[in-house]
Amino acid sequence: MLNIWEIIFLFFSFQALIMAVFFFFKRKGDKIANRILGVYLLFFSLNIAYNVLYWSKLLFKDGNVHLFGILSILWISYPPLIYLYTRRVVENKKFSFKDIVHAIPVLAIIGFHIPFFILSTQEKQEALFNGTLGAYIINLKYNFAITILLMIFYAVLAFITFRNKKLGLNKNRWITWLLGSFSCYVIAMATYFVLSRLGLITTAHDYFITYTLIFFIGLVTYFGLVQPDVFNGLSMDKVLPFKKYKNTGLTRNHSLELKNALLEVMRTKKPHLDSTLRLDNLAEMLNLSRHHTSQIINEHFDTNFFDFINGYRIEEAKDLLVKEENLNITDIIYTAGFNNRASFYNTFKKHTGMTPSQFKLEQPSL
Repeated sequence: MLNIWEIIFLFFSFQALIMAVFFFFKRKGDKIANRILGVYLLFFSLNIAYNVLYWSKLLFKDGNVHLFGILSILWISYPPLIYLYTRRVVENKKFSFKDIVHAIPVLAIIGFHIPFFILSTQEKQEALFNGTLGAYIINLKYNFAITILLMIFYAVLAFITFRNKKLGLNKNRWITWLLGSFSCYVIAMATYFVLSRLGLITTAHDYFITYTLIFFIGLVTYFGLVQPDVFNGLSMDKVLPFKKYKNTGLTRNHSLELKNALLEVMRTKKPHLDSTLRLDNLAEMLNLSRHHTSQIINEHFDTNFFDFINGYRIEEAKDLLVKEENLNITDIIYTAGFNNRASFYNTFKKHTGMTPSQFKLEQPSL
């Protein structure tokens, strides 16, 4: 008999399955990224369903006992999937033959479980009830620890891939939440490992890990729908029942007029050259409210105020680096509107992928 929590978990398992099918067969956007995310969600759906079978003891029945062991395969699959998805979205990198290395841990775990998988129903049940799994699953004692280490490794690798990359506001927010939720899952798994070694595990602790799965499923259902590469730029108001600026009173035509007014102000008055510029100052130049100014930048340029202004400052700095040979780097930093060296270098690397010196060296001689 399932309890109320297990019923709720099955609901989210079904929701993950629906989302997996949706992403896997989505025709618009990056099909490869969509399908990686679809597989990831499918595995989460199976993970939750497996947990419910385990808690309810249904897993050990004749028809279900053959599923025992697939959880280890799901666990070891998550790290490379999250990394490959992040890499695809951030760098749009295609798969190569070298990427087969990411399948090695999965194939190894499958190989470790084969002696158990080929047992009969009765033999599997006896191994489970008698505590003799170690005789059939190779490296049983260390498999979970290896999985945790791989999760940590791939989480760090994904963050490195994502770090300092110039992305749109929606995509940046989506990947940040994606990797954040995966990190929470890794922490939950590591906590489970420590508690199990100390003999302190209860069903409640098991539930805690599943809560992180549910959080991720909810995250994909909400934030995943506004990820541009997933939905091919479909606007938030088309996929959600509300959006941030729904009731601001700006019509589409008026919004476009204000966008053009903003571009004209940036071209003629060059407010970005003032290192003390704030959103309120820009709003005053446009004779708009702070909220409407932020809306124009977010909606039409898919970025926030500071990144929008810094983009102009970097273009100014690039122009100075090429044309003003008499200016040193400190002069360029302050002339372009930055107020400190660290901010300039970090922003320049984020926007161009290189340092100012590297950029200057790559310019053709005049």
